[in-house]
Amino acid sequence: MKKYDFIIAGGGMAGLSLAYYLTQSPLGNHSILILDREQKDRNDRTWCFWERGTGPFESILFKTWQTVHFHGTTYTGPLELGEYRYKMLRGIDFYSFVLAELAKYPNVERQQATINRIKDTPQGGFVIANDEPYIADYVFDSTYSLNLDQPDNHNLLQHFKGWVIQTEKPCFNPSLPEIMDFRVEQHGDCRFMYVLPFDEKTALVEFTLFNDKLLTMEEYETDLRQYIDRFVDTGTYEIRETEYGVIPMSDVATQENPSEHIVRIGTSGGYTKASTGYTFQRTQRYLHDIVHNLVETGKPTRRTPWFQKRFKLYDSVFLNVLEKHRHPADDVFTRVYVENPRRVFTFLDEDTRLTDELRLFTTMPWWPFTAAFFDVIRRKMFG
Repeated sequence: MKKYDFIIAGGGMAGLSLAYYLTQSPLGNHSILILDREQKDRNDRTWCFWERGTGPFESILFKTWQTVHFHGTTYTGPLELGEYRYKMLRGIDFYSFVLAELAKYPNVERQQATINRIKDTPQGGFVIANDEPYIADYVFDSTYSLNLDQPDNHNLLQHFKGWVIQTEKPCFNPSLPEIMDFRVEQHGDCRFMYVLPFDEKTALVEFTLFNDKLLTMEEYETDLRQYIDRFVDTGTYEIRETEYGVIPMSDVATQENPSEHIVRIGTSGGYTKASTGYTFQRTQRYLHDIVHNLVETGKPTRRTPWFQKRFKLYDSVFLNVLEKHRHPADDVFTRVYVENPRRVFTFLDEDTRLTDELRLFTTMPWWPFTAAFFDVIRRKMFG
């Protein structure tokens, strides 16, 4: 049985990011094994996020924007991001960059394999993949599936299908993406479109929903076609690429450190922000903390200050509003973005002060959020 310093179970965004940060740190000469079922040789997803300043993957960003467009219930127009930039990173560009960097390190091994089992032992984290055993000082696991079948928690899904389309007519403004367009039938849910232009004739058009029920592929595609036909003057168009994904929006309690030698990362570790489904930027921040702690203390455990945990309460309240249909979601998002310019991005990054948060809360519909707050407290106290 081969021994490693670190095993990364799951070579997706979280696993590859961690491997990259480890190689860029004083731990860069440690032995690392990455296990994943896929080769990561196709553009299977797109990450969009806002960020201040220059990030670690700035050189491979596909697009960046300093202004975005919003189409809500009471406002249609641009949203200025201030010191933030809205950034778009294509999966294939990320995979290609990180894998090329990791290939420079002979101590980093990557295997295409199905992970059969992960468990803790006194000797370290133990992994069986393709029926072969491996052990390491620490196993970083992004494959663990959260238990979302817990009635005392809020368990919604962010699910989406997108098309990259090439149009006959120049119909997109490359400098102005549409981050939320609520001009689609809501059906009591939260449903909107993204339009992320590459150039005047090419864009990613993505249909996104926040609810607890997936659609059929035909239903996603029907809404995509109807939106393009109604609101985009394409002439004719061709579908060049497709993407589909499901992200949990849940306040289920997660165990980032379930045992001494196993650390869960990415969605498995609770890195997805429950109220928005955003994962990429939070994952980068938390992985930085893990690597820093490994370098400084030899242990990867992250510590969340107790007062920082208030954001989990905010997420639960927001999910409760959506789950119980206490107020139309399109109007909630309109209030959040339009009445809190720039502050909203800092708030969603969990970098605001309490005074800023209280100002934001005053822009929300009072009774639905108050009812949601007391329902969340009841669930947490009495189950």
